[in-house]
Amino acid sequence: MSPKKCVLAGRLQLLISIFALLFAARALAATSGETVLYSFPGSSSGSNPYGGLIADAAGNLYGTTGGGGNSTQCSLGSGCGTVFMLAPPSGTNTTWTETVLYNFRGATSKDGSGPQASLIFDAKGVLYGTTSTGGASSDGTVFKLTPPATKGGAWAETVLHSFKGGTDGSNPASSLIFDTKGALYGTTPVGGANNFGIAFKLMPPTTGTTWAETILYTFKGLTDGGKPYGALVLKGNNVYGTTLDGGLSSEGAVFELTAPTKVGSPWTESVLYSFTGAADGGKPYANLILDKAGNLYSTTGLGGAGGFGTVFKLTAPKTGTIWTESVLFSFGGGPDGSYARSGLAFDTKGNLYGTTGVGTGNAGVVFELTPPKTGTVWPEVVLWTFSGGLDGGDATAGLVMVGANLYGTTSLGGQYGKGTIFEVP
Repeated sequence: MSPKKCVLAGRLQLLISIFALLFAARALAATSGETVLYSFPGSSSGSNPYGGLIADAAGNLYGTTGGGGNSTQCSLGSGCGTVFMLAPPSGTNTTWTETVLYNFRGATSKDGSGPQASLIFDAKGVLYGTTSTGGASSDGTVFKLTPPATKGGAWAETVLHSFKGGTDGSNPASSLIFDTKGALYGTTPVGGANNFGIAFKLMPPTTGTTWAETILYTFKGLTDGGKPYGALVLKGNNVYGTTLDGGLSSEGAVFELTAPTKVGSPWTESVLYSFTGAADGGKPYANLILDKAGNLYSTTGLGGAGGFGTVFKLTAPKTGTIWTESVLFSFGGGPDGSYARSGLAFDTKGNLYGTTGVGTGNAGVVFELTPPKTGTVWPEVVLWTFSGGLDGGDATAGLVMVGANLYGTTSLGGQYGKGTIFEVP
């Protein structure tokens, strides 16, 4: 090789090395922001949090674990699950502190077991949630946890409804929502007359303690949809949700339930969109969120350009009844993540945040989508790729934003392999 070619080759190699270093630095910067706030050890402290988190005004985080706790009444032999609070560092304490607010006891007390979903607050700080099993008929419950009157006391659990299976629905896997009158709304993915799930409403009692259940809709598993795993969202007097199955192509649907004009009349279901399982996505597992214009956003676990799932938007019609679906992002099945099962979160700038259960290490990612300046595809930034090790794994729950930081759970990984609570700035 001539001296001139040697110099050119050397410069080319130097440029390649510089670009490699820059790429590595960029990749590190994009994946260096996760902090594990707590690793679940199992036993009485809880294990395997499947639901997301909520936060109070003081920055405390609240959630559920599907296993762990101090009961021996559940078939898994690892406890019946817990409700917990994670308090941020204060004073001389430099670590986050977990407190178990309630241990589900399972079969003996019929208080529920195996919670899979996140919680909600009412205005008095009472927590409400669901358990997927347990209760009077072992088909799951809706419960509330009332904070103690004095600091350090025990939280009191009340079962508001025990699902009976059959037409009543069973095994709720989603969180709840409130309306302005204090009624609770939710879904069960199975049960109902056709075993494809129901949407239900629980009215608080005017006297006594019994909440009255109304089945808003029983899914048939046909073009109307079936198996609603996600929580509902309320807009006006109507509720919206997703079904994993059913729809015109049996790939899932987005539905609306319209409240009756006359009390006691049935609610009306309308399918706003049926997924085809192709480029538009398929098999939506998660809840919907609304923007200020009334448009709906969520994820699909499958479909999209590569078949690995999507983030989508349904635009509300200005006139008529036809909603328009737009795929904001198609997961590629590699480092960008795949098989999303969680809902999304907005920040104040309109960016979207979420998780996927699979990434480069098959343990999931945390991602951000930014509204495009041109075109229709939202650019994605992977904020963290889970390894399945100490940083957590199986990130299938949604995120909560507190200030500028994101908080979430992984059901596996961490110091003990039983899940984590993490923060991504």
